Amino acid sequence: MKVCVVGAGPCGLTTIKQLLDEGHEVVCFDKNPSSGGIWLREGDDGSTMKAYDSLMLTISMKLMAYSDFPFQGGRVFYSRREYFEYLQEYATTFGLHDHIRFGHEVTDIVRKPASWTVTVQHDGVETIEDFDAVAVCSGPFKTPHRDIPGLENFTGEIVHSAEYRDNERFRGKKVLVVGMAESGADIVREVGDVADECTLAIRSYTYLLPRIFNGTRTTDNGTVRSHHHEMLDRSSHYPFALDTIWGRSPIAKAVFGVVSVVLGVLTTALGAARVYRDKLIPSMRAPQPELNPMREAVDPPKLDIGTEHNDANFEMIRTWNRRSHPDGSWAQRGIFCKNVSFIPHLVSGRITLNDAGISSSDGNTVTFGDSTSAEFDTIVLCTGFTKEELSIGDLQVKDANVRNLYKHFLHPEHQGTAAFIGFVRPFSGGIPICAEMQARYFARVLSGKLTPPADLDERIGREKEWEEHWTELSPRHTEAIPSQVLYLDALAREIGCLVPMSMMLRNPKLFIQLWFGSFNQACYRIVGPHNRGKAALDDLYSEIVDNRREMAWRMSTLRFLPTDVHPEHMM
Repeated sequence: MKVCVVGAGPCGLTTIKQLLDEGHEVVCFDKNPSSGGIWLREGDDGSTMKAYDSLMLTISMKLMAYSDFPFQGGRVFYSRREYFEYLQEYATTFGLHDHIRFGHEVTDIVRKPASWTVTVQHDGVETIEDFDAVAVCSGPFKTPHRDIPGLENFTGEIVHSAEYRDNERFRGKKVLVVGMAESGADIVREVGDVADECTLAIRSYTYLLPRIFNGTRTTDNGTVRSHHHEMLDRSSHYPFALDTIWGRSPIAKAVFGVVSVVLGVLTTALGAARVYRDKLIPSMRAPQPELNPMREAVDPPKLDIGTEHNDANFEMIRTWNRRSHPDGSWAQRGIFCKNVSFIPHLVSGRITLNDAGISSSDGNTVTFGDSTSAEFDTIVLCTGFTKEELSIGDLQVKDANVRNLYKHFLHPEHQGTAAFIGFVRPFSGGIPICAEMQARYFARVLSGKLTPPADLDERIGREKEWEEHWTELSPRHTEAIPSQVLYLDALAREIGCLVPMSMMLRNPKLFIQLWFGSFNQACYRIVGPHNRGKAALDDLYSEIVDNRREMAWRMSTLRFLPTDVHPEHMM
């Protein structure tokens, strides 16, 4: 088929690649002069959404890479420029730029009985072209959310985080930062470095998760398939909505459970033997790295950028997270902030916290919900983006809610010829691999090799209810999914690239690695279409299962939580 792809950021690039793998003709339109989306920085781009100068990924490159172009190395966090260079290398390796028309902006998409008509603007000239299918990959970061109640009468400078590049414009000023997500955590820290006064205003507490634990490992090392099943399937009474390794057969699930217990006991015993061996023979211990995953010195141990692993920072994180669930319990019900680099400024007092929300403003004075007030020169809005531009022309998403699409991407009304790829946000995990798997599915639907379920509407409704249950603390974020692992496994099962249960039962090493090991998307290139075979297996086995890993991660994370929280309810 002839397929139109809108946008050449990380999601658009992998969509082009997966469509080409299935033999489709692809034309991608991007209004920028080159690929990369928000990671591309060129010229005077201060008024558009772009990654800021000092940005570091909150997910390690192992999980931010594509499964067909894996990251060759350990779990480290890349900078903005490093990740942009990775995207360029991906595009160059597979010749993706040959299929992109840069400087072209899609302005309208019209549905015809058997095709899609796409209108494009380029250098002031409008052109129209017909396609068999359309994939919108332009991402949700378009229109900054600036309409904040209470700030209507503020006469000082108001800047949205989309425009933030560095902290120089805030030097010596009194700054109010409103809202906080992962980028907000960086921004409030950097503003706090240079401002005369910096106040962080929030209405609720987002659960904090450090990027590093035990000083040397990335926290996403603790993303373990068995753990996600434990949280969202086995330990919950809420009906599980996704198909998984054993499908929906209770017998297969029981068999799988028995084998997992046997192999789990064996793995634990072997791990205990390694611990005993290391105590007896110190020379057998793995050497201590000099740098942590943020590439800062290991000593003193750190939790994040410049955030020492000390009691004061720990207690501040625990206090914050306790407030994120004021009923005293904790469950995975809201988006995480995988960035605690602002915590030292809270501890030292460089940042003042106000959690009462904003009540009103008058001139340069802002009054908070607790009736306190203060004067500010500048307000920085870390308040996210609206969803008003999600649809284009006839390609509409009901209620601007991607949960009304199948698996967040496949439109149920256009016979599999329309997709919104990349409009998904895992609580913990990378968006690019989600986009890649969505694109693989879409490409095979267009090839006629994959037929979406007949009960599409029923499945959309069931999965929407399940996601809303597990994301009820983040109701505005309809793109959020509680588990990247379970979501990707469900997609992989339909694509045909999920390692079958029978293969796992025949190969205990593979079973242990997939079930108890750190999640690695190489698992979706072992079998099925366009697999990498042994190369994918080698990548998977490059991170040897260490049963101490999950326990250390659990115990480390437990210190951030209220003392009455049971470990089985942890992320």
